[in-house]
Amino acid sequence: MSAIASKLKALQTLLDGKIEGAPCFIAGDRSHCWEILKNRPGTCKIAVGFDDEKARSNFPGGDRTGRVNQNYYAVISRGRGLNQVRSDNLIYGSGGGKPLFELAEILCDGLRSIIFDPVTDEKPDYVSFGNSNWPLDKFGIDAYEVKIWVGTQRPLLNPLQATTEPV
Repeated sequence: MSAIASKLKALQTLLDGKIEGAPCFIAGDRSHCWEILKNRPGTCKIAVGFDDEKARSNFPGGDRTGRVNQNYYAVISRGRGLNQVRSDNLIYGSGGGKPLFELAEILCDGLRSIIFDPVTDEKPDYVSFGNSNWPLDKFGIDAYEVKIWVGTQRPLLNPLQATTEPV
């Protein structure tokens, strides 16, 4: 199985239903994440996804050894409800729920503490927490994103058979 798919499934398992009952979905890309979050805008939702992977070329032999940094994100969102003041959802909550900032901080703590494969993966490094900067405000939705990167040893799932013969 893909190391990326395994990590996304682990993130989904960690978060699904654990933060104010919010379901967690795996997003195929940023556009898919946006579609997940704008669907049923009044409810709290979480989307997790894979951003990119970069070889650790700043280490000697990093690009040959398979050591990489994989970047992941998780976004939590909820509609603003009928609050007259736009920021009330963020600091006071909505519909009897906790404030969105508090929910986002719980999400942040979860991502910072998850442990993937202890043999091939380092403990995640926290990258950032902030506004998702997506056009969700047009739909009356606030969303906050947490980013992490994981140092990992890239597995050789099905290595191609190399030959020294000219092609």
